[in-house]
Amino acid sequence: MKLVVQVKLEPTPKQAAALEAVGGLPLTWHTTPGWAPPAAPAPIPLVAIEDPCAIRRRAIATLAAHGVAATVVGDAGYLAGVLDIARTGQGVALLAAVGPAPDGLTPYDRLPPVTPIPMSALARPGADPATVTAAFEAVRDLLR
Repeated sequence: MKLVVQVKLEPTPKQAAALEAVGGLPLTWHTTPGWAPPAAPAPIPLVAIEDPCAIRRRAIATLAAHGVAATVVGDAGYLAGVLDIARTGQGVALLAAVGPAPDGLTPYDRLPPVTPIPMSALARPGADPATVTAAFEAVRDLLR
C-alpha cells in the first residue's frame, strides 16, 4: 500500500506551493500533577525533543515573547523520551493537544498559551481524489 497523504509541519518554500492547509496543531503545556516552577528569577525548566523540532522552537519562542526565562533541562530524540523525562517532574513539556493527556502528566495552564503550528498536507501524485479528500478531512477533524 502506498502513502496517499503526507502531513507537514514546516514545509520548505518549494513544498509549500503544492500543499493544502489542513489546520493547526494545538499545543498544551504538560507536567506532573502538583508540579511547581522554580522561584523567580530561575528559568522555567523545559523538556523537549532535540533540535530541530518545531514544537521545541515554538515553546522557546512563546516563552521568550512573553518575557518568561526558560532553559531546556532535558531533551530526547523521540517523544517517548520526552514523556519519560517530564514524568520525573524535571520540567514542563509542550505537547500536541490531540487526545487525552499522556499517562502521568497533566495539562499545565500557568504558562502563556501557545499558538497552534500550521499544518499542511500533500497528496501523492495520481492518488484517488475521493481518498485524498477523505484523508484531508480526517486530518482536519483531528485538529479541530
